[in-house]
Amino acid sequence: MKRNDFLKAVCGIGLAGRAAALNAGPAGRLKPEEQEKERDRFKEAWLRTLMENMEKTLDPAVRERLMNDCGRECARRGVLMETAGKFQGDVAGFVRNLGPKVGGDLCRVEGNIVHWGYPRCYCELVAAGPERLPDAYCLCSAGWVLEVFEAVAGRPVRVEVVQTIKRGAPDCRFLVRL
Repeated sequence: MKRNDFLKAVCGIGLAGRAAALNAGPAGRLKPEEQEKERDRFKEAWLRTLMENMEKTLDPAVRERLMNDCGRECARRGVLMETAGKFQGDVAGFVRNLGPKVGGDLCRVEGNIVHWGYPRCYCELVAAGPERLPDAYCLCSAGWVLEVFEAVAGRPVRVEVVQTIKRGAPDCRFLVRL
């Protein structure tokens, strides 16, 4: 057999095999619940890769702005902004009312600082997994907290991420500086 004929035959077998695999795909061999797990694993891996690449390629200020903006937009789409509007100008009242429902003892006001926290990850995108994410991911939650507390305070505030579950802590904690 000539080299050219050999390569054509091998490539043809490879392409035919790949086409068959694509047509049947892993989904064709898996039960629906296994398909869902595979999709979840794919999403988790994709998100983790995105975050790792952001940490490698973007400077910290750009990463923070990007993730904060994502969190702010998430907050704007949520129903909690209606509650925030009802408490505009009354940060202490907002924390007294909502704190016990979302974070219990992790939510309190001390002077011009609000301690805001959660006993579990409330992010719909990653709460179920992956267990750990690069630190930049939780800047999205900081943006969410920022948007909510600026709506309540009626003015700019600053938010600091103290610790998060996705960074390995037992709970999520933020400081809001009024």
